[in-house]
Amino acid sequence: MMWMAFFAENAWKGTAILAVAFALGAILRGSSASLRHYLWTATFASLVALPAVIGTVPKWSPRTVVYSAQAVTVRGVPATPARRPVPLNWPLILWMVGCTAAAARFLAGAARTSWMVRRAIPADHARAMLEDLAGSLGIRRPVRVLESDCAPMPLTWGVLRPVVVLPDDAPAWQPARLAAVLLHELVHVRRLDLLAQGVAQAACCLFWFHPLAWLALRQLRKERERACDDAVLLRGVAPHDYAGHLMDLVRAISAKRSRWADAPAMAEASDLELRVRALLDRGRNRRPLSRRAAVAIAAAVAAVLLPLAAITAHAQAARGMLTGVVQDPSGARVPNCRVTAKNLDGSNQETTTANPAGEYRFASIPSGRYTIEFAAPGFVLAKTEAVLAAGAATRVDANLELGSVTENVVIRGQKPPSATPAVSAASPQRVRVGGSVTPASLISQVKPVYPAELQQLGVEGNVIMKAVVSKDGTVLHPIVINTVDARFAKAALDAVSQWRYQPALLNGQPVETITSITLDFQLGQ
Repeated sequence: MMWMAFFAENAWKGTAILAVAFALGAILRGSSASLRHYLWTATFASLVALPAVIGTVPKWSPRTVVYSAQAVTVRGVPATPARRPVPLNWPLILWMVGCTAAAARFLAGAARTSWMVRRAIPADHARAMLEDLAGSLGIRRPVRVLESDCAPMPLTWGVLRPVVVLPDDAPAWQPARLAAVLLHELVHVRRLDLLAQGVAQAACCLFWFHPLAWLALRQLRKERERACDDAVLLRGVAPHDYAGHLMDLVRAISAKRSRWADAPAMAEASDLELRVRALLDRGRNRRPLSRRAAVAIAAAVAAVLLPLAAITAHAQAARGMLTGVVQDPSGARVPNCRVTAKNLDGSNQETTTANPAGEYRFASIPSGRYTIEFAAPGFVLAKTEAVLAAGAATRVDANLELGSVTENVVIRGQKPPSATPAVSAASPQRVRVGGSVTPASLISQVKPVYPAELQQLGVEGNVIMKAVVSKDGTVLHPIVINTVDARFAKAALDAVSQWRYQPALLNGQPVETITSITLDFQLGQ
């Protein structure tokens, strides 16, 4: 459900952005093609940035959340609930399949064009003209001109190291046609049209399911070619001559036009009639994009994108609040407890820390079933499940139990000559606790006596025990919990019963705690 809500939010907000772009395009119908192309480029850039912006901008919602709190108290250490099988996330799978298919379509065209460029040979006959035209356009990047028998039309490829690829019949062109073609392709280079096309294709991959995205991509390509046509005419090329060159190129290459080519190209069979009419229209606005107009378009797109991304009216209904307090067995608050909420219906995991008053709060997290864990030094980890309802506040309080301490003691006896060396045991370990809990500590220890008959037999072993450290530090109810020789067990019980502890303190008061004791009987030389 979380992914479905995410897709739905991006879909309707992307629809709003595209609708505004189409409306602005209609309003700017009398403006220059370069301005309209910049509008579509900014629109596609906003579509690519939309998912990230939704996750970063401060949220605003006109909805009022009604807090109908339900209280759940966590006591002791509940058994970890069985994790239900995670169902397949079909919305995510479907989106990834469509995104992959769209990306494969674009990558196939890019791979074919790149392969064609690598096989192309230098077009020496056009090098001098290209260098002169590039200098007149103010292009500082080095641009190469190549020639390929696989090129269906003149095209441009590359952003950092751009190249202009001409068909293999280009050496037979008249100088006027060659100049017009090179000028058109160099305008693509100066305007970074290939980069703009890459942004648009990325947006179409993300929004492959949206028909308006594909219609917008078609509009961007139309305005791109018309903007380059206008730039060529502004350089002094006669409209009738340029239109004739364009029609001759389309007529010559229409039979070998590759549907996999994905580079900006001068000769496009589609929209040819409208391009020719635009070329011959003397009243058409052909001004290049000004800095003021570019800033205005960018500001308009940002004015639509940012408030739209901040609105969470739809998503707020699927979110709720989780609060509660954490207490110890005496009823006092436990500060700095780490609280983790794991969504069983989604993939999100939220973590927070209780404040000095022992209160925690998740202000807004997706609704659903959660496993909630409470972890604090000196206390046993507590777990529970709770259902977080949409638009409601759920209260989950925790009453933690004290953790136990552990003692490891090694009892050494005389090893007979035939016995094998034993591995030394680890040093005694205790669980570190903090906050208002002081752990029990061993202050008086009587070591067990290694049974003489077991020493003679070369028998080793360990005794694992559980016991209760009372409020006055004595050991109560010691029991052996592992299978061991009865003589080892008796020696261990006799000794441990005489041990004395500094009792554990909870908020300054002595309390009973459980301790684990390991006595390791080893033989030595």
